[in-house]
Amino acid sequence: MVTWLTLEEAAKHLKIGKSTIYRLAREGDLPAHRMGRVWRFDAKELDERLKSGKLASTRDNNA
Repeated sequence: MVTWLTLEEAAKHLKIGKSTIYRLAREGDLPAHRMGRVWRFDAKELDERLKSGKLASTRDNNA
């Protein structure tokens, strides 16, 4: 079963800023799915990306 997260929930889940989540999703660097005009994130996909170390250098000073 997929647990869908909103942009805000994904930011809290990964402990990074919302603007960083949005930018990474837009650029294709974060697994994300558009549902209409909103982004949704699969919690399992985010966890896998985090465990792989691909988010280790992500920084956001505008959160």
